[in-house]
Amino acid sequence: MGDIIVSGPAGRPSSVVNFYKDSVVLITGGTGFIGKVLIEKILRCFEVKRIYLLLREKRNVKAADRLKEIFQEPLFDTIRNNHRDPAGTFAKVVAINTNFTQDQIISETDRELLLSEVTVVLNVMASVKFNECIEAALETNVICSRKLFDMASRMKHLKSIVHVSTFYSTCDRSDIKEQISNDIPFGGHDNILQILSHLQEQEKVQLTPLILGKMPNSYTFSKKCAEVMIQNHYNHLPIAIFRPPIVVSAYQEPIPGWVDNFNGLSGMCVALIQGRVYRGYGDPSYRCHTVPVDYCVSALLTVAAEAAAERAEIPEQRKVPVINFATDANTMLWGEFGREAAAGCETVLGRFFGRYALGVTTSRFVHRLFVWWFILQAAFADLMLVLVGKKRKHLCMVNRIMALEEAACHFSQHSWSAENANMRAIWANLSAEDRKVLPFDIDSLDWKDYFRHFLPGIKAALERCLQRRKSKCA
Repeated sequence: MGDIIVSGPAGRPSSVVNFYKDSVVLITGGTGFIGKVLIEKILRCFEVKRIYLLLREKRNVKAADRLKEIFQEPLFDTIRNNHRDPAGTFAKVVAINTNFTQDQIISETDRELLLSEVTVVLNVMASVKFNECIEAALETNVICSRKLFDMASRMKHLKSIVHVSTFYSTCDRSDIKEQISNDIPFGGHDNILQILSHLQEQEKVQLTPLILGKMPNSYTFSKKCAEVMIQNHYNHLPIAIFRPPIVVSAYQEPIPGWVDNFNGLSGMCVALIQGRVYRGYGDPSYRCHTVPVDYCVSALLTVAAEAAAERAEIPEQRKVPVINFATDANTMLWGEFGREAAAGCETVLGRFFGRYALGVTTSRFVHRLFVWWFILQAAFADLMLVLVGKKRKHLCMVNRIMALEEAACHFSQHSWSAENANMRAIWANLSAEDRKVLPFDIDSLDWKDYFRHFLPGIKAALERCLQRRKSKCA
């Protein structure tokens, strides 16, 4: 296991805050859920010199224009309304037009710029589609990261790299340790891609279960492959692997309850917000490993500083440090999730009945009953909409919730224990000043207080989504 240096060696910055002063940070995945919170946190709390954001053109919208759209979101209102110079702060972020499908992912001019300036690399990009084909998952989560690290290895002033993986990258084991598991079948991901390139689509489908083995989906499998790739090819760099579990809405920063997507647990709570009763399939006694996104970002930024501290002592055959950002000491059970989420209902009646509206059951029969009842309600609601001349929408929502549950069912039907000695050591070594700026002690997180803002945050995200649709139709 790679060891994080936590005893305060001479090479370690006096504080994480000082580490980021005048630094130049390169971020991938900046348009995603974690990425947006990460950018906002850095701009609001640290005196960085510049943030470079690798962005691709999307739907004919250029990278620079996509960045402008990001800054219009309510997430950045704290900076916009309270900062002395919001325009100057936002100007620190520079979008770099990127195409990961090419060998040279950015232009030669931009490449030289990054090689001469960047000090910290935070690799947050990922494809989180659980049902994606193996080739596509490996391309995004392994090959694209490899292209990034190839470039990073030539950066003149590089201090640290953090690769964001997932707590479930070794979920084929019940005890998830802070170490990389090099047990990829067929001799590794390169061989797998080579084999798949010669097969027909139907043959690929037939081979997929043999490739995945005990891994539940292509996402977790590709994340495991990425970790092995880092250990085999980039252990000479000041790099660390950061593994968060299920990342949920913000606890405190910058807006309590903030979320911008309906993936995972947020999507499953849409039914609760709309007053529907539902039971997913799973074991209510199993742990539900989750962390708020603001805690996740604070821990990620701290890990980058620790990775820089370790740089002076990188051995020739170094084991890359792994940080499991998860705990067994302060974790909800799947059976408690619906009850806790109901605390955010607006009325006393809603809070009372909401405790029983969302949950999980070990009975497949009961689960099927709820599925068909859910579909029946949606079909009837859509029929009413058609009768008054409006478009159907409820069955579409049901299909999405069913897809979310199907993706998450493996995690609600299994339980894992988390080794987190590296994470605990990093927090223990953090100064009082840094702890105020970077709160991420999940062992002391008050989940009851957290859930007061959980449902309101999802409801606010739904309202923003509705407003965007109306503006597009206008």
